[in-house]
Amino acid sequence: MKNKKVLVIEWLDSYGAMSGWIDLDGYEPKELKCVSCGFKVYENKKVIAIAPNIANATTYTPNQANGVMVIPKSCIVKTTSYSIS
Repeated sequence: MKNKKVLVIEWLDSYGAMSGWIDLDGYEPKELKCVSCGFKVYENKKVIAIAPNIANATTYTPNQANGVMVIPKSCIVKTTSYSIS
């Protein structure tokens, strides 16, 4: 796990699938800001994937991650990176 980076990602999520009719007079939705932390396990132009748990390969297992979360980059507000040695 040498030179791995832990990311703290602040991002906006969707919410509010309400059932039934609602009065739209004065209706004003708010942003739902989320914060997720983890090791970067994948990235391309559109998404970044992080996992809170990773393990190095052994004789019996490959490199592994648990709890992988994929966040669309268009939702990211801020990313902070921390190096782990």
